[in-house]
Amino acid sequence: MTFRPLLRASAALSPLVLAATLALAGPAPLLAREPVAAPAPAPAATNPQTDASRAWNFAASDVTVDPNIVFGVLPNGMKYALLKNSTPKDSVAIRMRFDVGSFAEADDQRGLAHFLEHMAFNGSTNVPEGEMIKLLERKGLAFGADTNASTGFDATVYQLDLPNASDDLVDTGLMLMRETASELTIDPAAVDRERGIILSERRARDTYQLRSLIDQLDFQMKGMSAPNRIPVGTIEVIQSAPAARIRDLYDRYYRPERATLVMVGDFDPAAIEAKIKARFADWKGRGPAGADPDLGTIDYKRPSAADDFVDPAIADGVTITAFKPWVKLPDTKAKRAKDLAEGIGEAIVSRRLAKLALAEDSPILNGYFGDSNGWDVFDQVTIGATAKA
Repeated sequence: MTFRPLLRASAALSPLVLAATLALAGPAPLLAREPVAAPAPAPAATNPQTDASRAWNFAASDVTVDPNIVFGVLPNGMKYALLKNSTPKDSVAIRMRFDVGSFAEADDQRGLAHFLEHMAFNGSTNVPEGEMIKLLERKGLAFGADTNASTGFDATVYQLDLPNASDDLVDTGLMLMRETASELTIDPAAVDRERGIILSERRARDTYQLRSLIDQLDFQMKGMSAPNRIPVGTIEVIQSAPAARIRDLYDRYYRPERATLVMVGDFDPAAIEAKIKARFADWKGRGPAGADPDLGTIDYKRPSAADDFVDPAIADGVTITAFKPWVKLPDTKAKRAKDLAEGIGEAIVSRRLAKLALAEDSPILNGYFGDSNGWDVFDQVTIGATAKA
């Protein structure tokens, strides 16, 4: 199946922008691609057949895994990966990802995955509300710089950057990650106190960039839930959702089988692995597990179409985007070589656009070309340019 192009223009109140940017973008056939080949036969495996290799999806790959990385999976399904790295000396980076984001929200939960991220800093079984930040500050960490979190469409990630690799700090970091994983209290009074902060963030992010993004997703991805599941959510839900609706997301999706812990730093991986097993081995999900959210589908037979977004603050520009179904292919040396070649080709086109933008009489400020995987649903290729006037 070949790509069908969708053109979208953004304009700063310019009635001629669509015609002008069409001329800048070039012909749509630039986006034609060969049909996706059927998955190749599985390569000869070079990696050991273990629970960890199967959990991390490299058991059948012919790409040899870095022997310096310790990959593991606990009996409860939680994955972890550890890498000793002594630069910078005596420091540790901890990242814990939960496979849940705004896609998992019901209509009356829009914005609650992000709200739940905030509640991770507002009380748990062993760390009372208001004490987490104080605890970290006493140990030399700064909120924002060394400890933070983020919520997207399909994942929530918590991060800690420890200033040293002492047992005390590592144990504290792992304790806080376990508290986040299974021990949040989500007290109704604490939820009400946090609403104002969430609403303030929502207002700060309600910019022309966000409105342009929503318009773009709504035009390009008709049939998918993405346009209606922007992680910042809706004001109505943030103002009124009870704590029970946040608890619902927490119990159904903050579960060991959806959790991945990654640690890199100046430590002994065997000692850290023992700490992880001691801290997380008894973690079990609470109640029924949440189903994988239905993201919807793209209509790949949709005719070529055009759309515009007008705002006085946004620069005139155009993008042409096209989609085709995502096909899961085994991670092989051949696939990586093909991906590398395509990446080089995309970089060549982007470099040509960048050189064009540098010319004194250039009509564009910048240009770009590339492709990406959309949540294992579609492959997307985009070419775009921003006009000087």
